Amino acid sequence: MKNIRAALSSFLLLAACGTSSSVIATPGAIGFETELVGWQAASTGGSGPTAVWEQGSDKAPVSEPNVLAITSVNHTSESRFNLFWTSAIQFQDGHLAVAVRGDDGVIDQGGGPMWRVLDENNYYVCRFNPLESNFRVYVVEDGVRRQLGTALSTVTADTWYRVEVHHQGDHIVCMLDDQKLLDVHDGTIKQSGGVGLWTKADARTSFDDLLIGYGVTAKR
Repeated sequence: MKNIRAALSSFLLLAACGTSSSVIATPGAIGFETELVGWQAASTGGSGPTAVWEQGSDKAPVSEPNVLAITSVNHTSESRFNLFWTSAIQFQDGHLAVAVRGDDGVIDQGGGPMWRVLDENNYYVCRFNPLESNFRVYVVEDGVRRQLGTALSTVTADTWYRVEVHHQGDHIVCMLDDQKLLDVHDGTIKQSGGVGLWTKADARTSFDDLLIGYGVTAKR
């Protein structure tokens, strides 16, 4: 009986370790500890008030002590995309990465970074969704979202994951926790644009450790 209990205890310990996040803080990343001057909340499609995004302390941040999170969705629209972005940081070719944690949501969960953002209706976005167990990259043009690539991925809520994007010309590579899952080409938005963060519908999501780099060729 003692052996069985010991084995069970070991199994539970390993299972617990397996669900913990391996995402750690990155030197030079934006940790959301200081005021985000020039950033704005916005929406694509749907109806209802814009979601509320706030910086604040967290139970388990990637970069101590704050995260950026949606604290109130303010709408019930399944077709509403929630955005928090800035045009003060211009991005065309290079790489960006951010830690993402899906906290809650019945219609949708998770989220990810957006880049080459021209306005709230034109941008690229890569996101994961714990409810659908997938990882996808889209282009949004004139408010219409078009899927460029998808991959199955077992992701869970309340766990940090790092979403990384490499974009050079029309070549886009997207990685989840250092695993290359998406490799696509698209020339819809060719010029530089802003960067930001994205969720859909009622997803309550936290973001941390945003890293932006330039002049890096897309991984192949």
